[in-house]
Amino acid sequence: MNMEQLQQSLLSHGSQDYALQTAAQTANQYTELLKCGLLTQTEYAQLISDIVKTNDINKNMDNMEVTELINVALTGLITLASIA
Repeated sequence: MNMEQLQQSLLSHGSQDYALQTAAQTANQYTELLKCGLLTQTEYAQLISDIVKTNDINKNMDNMEVTELINVALTGLITLASIA
C-alpha cells in the first residue's frame, strides 16, 4: 500500500470510538505535514509511534475499568453468598 491508501484506510475505519477517531485524524495530520516537508521522516516516525503507544495505554485502561467492574461484582457476590 502507498501512503495515500494508508491514509484513506485510517480515515475510513468506521469506528465510533473517540480515541480511535482522534488517533486517525492526528496521524493523517502528521502525514500531511510530512508530505509538505514540515516534518522529517524521523520526527514523523516518532509521532506515529507515540500514537500507537497512546492507543495501547487507552486499551489497557479500558481493560482495567472492565476488570475493576467485574471484580466489584464478584466481590459483591461473594459477600452476598457469605451472608446467606
